[in-house]
Amino acid sequence: MKTNFKLHKISFLFLAASILTINNAFAQLNGFTLTPSGTTTNFMKFVPKGFAYNGTNYVTGYLTLSAYMNVTTQQVTDPGIPLQKFQIQGGNILLCRTNYAPGSPDINPTSLNGAILFSDMVTTENDWIHGKWGIEYDDQYSTGGLNIFKPKSSLTDTRQNFALFIHNEGNVGIGTGTPSAKLQVADGDIFIQDINKGIIMKSPDGRCWRGTMNNQGQLQFAELADCVVLSDNKPIEKPSTLTVYPNPTTNSLTIDLQKFENKTVSLRVINQSGQLLIEKSIPATKTYSLNVSSLSVGTYTLYVACANFNESLQFVKQ
Repeated sequence: MKTNFKLHKISFLFLAASILTINNAFAQLNGFTLTPSGTTTNFMKFVPKGFAYNGTNYVTGYLTLSAYMNVTTQQVTDPGIPLQKFQIQGGNILLCRTNYAPGSPDINPTSLNGAILFSDMVTTENDWIHGKWGIEYDDQYSTGGLNIFKPKSSLTDTRQNFALFIHNEGNVGIGTGTPSAKLQVADGDIFIQDINKGIIMKSPDGRCWRGTMNNQGQLQFAELADCVVLSDNKPIEKPSTLTVYPNPTTNSLTIDLQKFENKTVSLRVINQSGQLLIEKSIPATKTYSLNVSSLSVGTYTLYVACANFNESLQFVKQ
């Protein structure tokens, strides 16, 4: 018993000494390096830096974290000397605008509100220390929104904003910070490579049409049978030609597929949250019995697709 008491006492003293050592390390004002188990392997490094801005001298602290350690070889990625206020070699960071006194100088040359910076390599203070790409919340160059930009770097001699911009109101701009539509391209082309894809537009009578290009360079439109449209703020419901029974149902839903005989039909069941619960591809016969016994009680949408035919209807599971 005495031996165990001595061991516990020694362990307690060792733990207390370790805590005091760590506390003393964090209390340093002239910078410190956090090292595991007393080795010289750097996991975190704090470096104080002084600089002049508009004739005034400032001093601040820079912090950097290493990316990882190979536990087999004990090799650690050196965090190096930080070139930004907070530098992470691998990982995520959350930035927000600081609460500063009116009239105080802006000492961040990259972003007034703070940015997440990206680069392939940072070696010296003159080597694209502001990254090659950045993401920020911007209200300095625009009226407010999420800005993906190019800071001054090896890619460009000046900052270039709005490579992609999402305005506070939800409009998206490419090359502009004031998009006037859901999507606006200020400078450049829109390239649609897939010949079966194109531009979908709504005609005055509420129908939807997809415009695609033919080999003569002419835009041609085909109606989309499954388009949900609005008129006078009320939904226009196109009558479905599908026949199912019984509806409501408990275990199975019989679908009339006579019009699709000798063809392959795709069946999908979606719940009201948009989750795909059942998906089948079957050779069509006159009728098909779809097992819905695993579904919870509620309302679902059945989608039936075959070649250019695509329709849907709702059914109720009891």
